[in-house]
Amino acid sequence: MKVLPESWETEHLHIRDCALSEVKRLQEVFNACAYVGRWDKTFHVETEETFINLISTSLSGGDNLDKPFKMQSIRMKGNTEIIGYFHMYYRSPRPDIVWMSMFVIHPNCQKFHFGSEVVARLSEQIKQIDEYTAIWLEVYLKNWPALRFWIMMGFTSIIEYRGDKIPADDSFASLVLEKRL
Repeated sequence: MKVLPESWETEHLHIRDCALSEVKRLQEVFNACAYVGRWDKTFHVETEETFINLISTSLSGGDNLDKPFKMQSIRMKGNTEIIGYFHMYYRSPRPDIVWMSMFVIHPNCQKFHFGSEVVARLSEQIKQIDEYTAIWLEVYLKNWPALRFWIMMGFTSIIEYRGDKIPADDSFASLVLEKRL
C-alpha cells in the first residue's frame, strides 16, 4: 500500500514525517490553536503524551496496518521551525479514501496561504498514488474560518452530518466533507 513520501515540498514549504524530537513544538502549535475550541470541540490544550503517542503511531505505520496512519510536519523552506502539521489515515473509512484527521497551522502563520499551498500539493500527491478516489475530513459548523477554507480547497461534497440537531451555545455539529481526486 502506498502512502505519502517521507519528505516533500511545495513552493515555499517543506513537509516531512514527524519525529519524536518534535513533540514539544508540535504541542505548542496545536495548543496555540486552543481558542478554536469554542467552535470545534477537537481543539483544546493537549498533553505532551498525546503527541508522543501520535508520532509513535505514525512512525510504526499505525495501530491497524490495513489503515495506515501518517503524521507530517510543515516548515517554511530554509527554516527549521515547525509552523504546522497534519495527520491522516489511509484506506479509512473505505479502501479508496484518505481521512484527514487533523490539519493545523500556527495562528502566527495563518492568512499567508501556507495551508492552501500544503492542501493543494497534498491533494496532488494523493491523487498520484492512484489507489484513492477522495479525501474526507470533518469540520465543525461553528468553525466558519475552517469551513470556508475547506470549501475553498474543493471539499464541497457533504458525506454526513454529525452532532446536535438543535443549535445552541453549547451544542456542536459537524459535516464530513469530501474532495474527489
